[in-house]
Amino acid sequence: MMKILASVYILLSICLCLPAIASEKPSFKTAAVEFNPVFKQREQNFPAMEALVKQAAENQAKLILFPEMSTTGYLYGSRAEIAPFVETIPGKTTAYFEDLARKYEVYIVVGMPEVDSATGMYYNAAFLVGPNGLIGKYRKNNLFLLESGWAAQGNLGIPVFDTEFGKISIIICYDDYFYQSTRLASLKGANLLAFIASSGRMLEPDPEMAGVHISISDVQQQALQNGLFVVATNRTNIEKNDTLGIGVHYLGGASIWDPLGKNIAQAPVSTHKGQVSDSTETTILYGDINPSLYENSAKELLNHRRPELYGDITLKMSPRPMLASRQSHDVNALLVQYTPQINNIAANKSKIDALLEENVSLVTNLIVFPEHSLTGPPPSVEKAKELADTAVEVDAYFSELANRHDSYLIYSTIITEGGKYYKSARILGPQGKIVGEYRKTHLNAEEKKWLTAGNDIPVVDTKIGRIGMLIGDEVLYPEAADVLSVKRADMIVVPVSWTGQYGIADELDKGFLTRKYPSNTNVIWYATAKNTQAYLMAANFVNTDQEFLGSSGLYSLDPTNGYYPPVVASRDHEEVLAVNFQTIAPETWWTSQQFIIDGRRPELYIPLILDPAEKCFQNWQESSDYFVSCWR
Repeated sequence: MMKILASVYILLSICLCLPAIASEKPSFKTAAVEFNPVFKQREQNFPAMEALVKQAAENQAKLILFPEMSTTGYLYGSRAEIAPFVETIPGKTTAYFEDLARKYEVYIVVGMPEVDSATGMYYNAAFLVGPNGLIGKYRKNNLFLLESGWAAQGNLGIPVFDTEFGKISIIICYDDYFYQSTRLASLKGANLLAFIASSGRMLEPDPEMAGVHISISDVQQQALQNGLFVVATNRTNIEKNDTLGIGVHYLGGASIWDPLGKNIAQAPVSTHKGQVSDSTETTILYGDINPSLYENSAKELLNHRRPELYGDITLKMSPRPMLASRQSHDVNALLVQYTPQINNIAANKSKIDALLEENVSLVTNLIVFPEHSLTGPPPSVEKAKELADTAVEVDAYFSELANRHDSYLIYSTIITEGGKYYKSARILGPQGKIVGEYRKTHLNAEEKKWLTAGNDIPVVDTKIGRIGMLIGDEVLYPEAADVLSVKRADMIVVPVSWTGQYGIADELDKGFLTRKYPSNTNVIWYATAKNTQAYLMAANFVNTDQEFLGSSGLYSLDPTNGYYPPVVASRDHEEVLAVNFQTIAPETWWTSQQFIIDGRRPELYIPLILDPAEKCFQNWQESSDYFVSCWR
């Protein structure tokens, strides 16, 4: 009898477990196809694309991506030139790929030029088909230079498409220079981002202009900041438009990333301008997607955003740069990276004095210190509260230091006000007086136990430019940095106590960059500077029992072209890192903060400022449409 009961128990246990096991989605393979279409053709490109779908499907790929404008080529300069190649969605092209998706039981993303039958407007578009037909389409929101001559800005928002393998969103090339696209996709529930591009170098750029635009180099940050798998594809050939007298060498570099920013697969990047392989074989990059990672720590952070602080990012600040600095400034900064004796203010003063004595020069005009600048991070909440009592001594020391060196100075400390505790970063002027303060607005779980969050993200006008500040791990919230960009910060200063608890090394293929970043580059700091087009300076500790990882550094506006070389300190040595740059990118650079401001689509960003607890946000998140009545 006992044996029978035991057997029944085991059978019941197995049966109860079966639904959970069945509900888990298995891993599946994706394929990023670096297809090179014949320019100014359409149907003539289909057979080659069909052969590649067949090849990828036979290799077990279930999601197959082709590049931007992959049915026709990219380099069109006018509506008249591209008119013979535009087509409706749905139409003959989508029908052709629907048949392929049905035949091979796969999902396919294809970029193409679309015409809207109702309006006659043209769009740089992409569609997703699956075994059951056309699933949806996307129209590129952020247009780059040439396509602005024929395409209208996208008007579908950032749609998310439900499939058997998860929720998929699509963006196209220059879209990813605007972090909002991927952020909105993630907030709306996407699990995977399909990124398609025609990204490369101009063959013979004007010598006064930058010749490199490589948006595909930004995909790691899209994955890491938003908790998404990212599958990215590009082209590898040379395309010329003799009528316009221009040509582009597409650099390949297809890649696949997991939601924590780890590289799954990477295709090679061509590093020689205008030179491509003699091989005509198309690269197909494969990578496995594990749906168990759809829920992850980066996605969880979305729950800790502060939308009530982000209102400025929905403002249209172009074309009149009312807040922007009117002139460029020379910044000669020192980033102090040292090993603190925790809670030993006297010892830390002596060390800082000695380090600065050796490094301050007559041109120094900014000195930046790590988080908890004079004490090191407190070992406990009780000790942290005690440190608030030393705020007067800390303030007096740094005030004297700024005055002594006739320099702006930024430091971080704990302050108390009205019985509440705040983590503060302060800017002192050359005379040692406070000219600006920021209180950390995005607290982590430990800080929420005893700190009060600030409620403002200010930019401070100084004689060396407009300065914004963030503290520590809140660089994980790109909306906070975006507020600083919209308020036209020339630079963002981040005191940190970084031990590797957020961000990872930049795993970008170094072939994309003119001047390579060091191996200890933190991709989050790198991305923040690039997203905001504001120079980012991070100052960190090094060593101690908490194993601080140093890597203080200056992150520049356009690492692709390398206008300013990367400057990153070591991981394990005390040093005062000297960094020098000029604020405001010259108009001859291919990108700048003004270009980013001009290209923003604030009418699409409303969901970023909605309260997730309110019905309007929930309606948007659950709707199959991007636009919902409460904010349409």
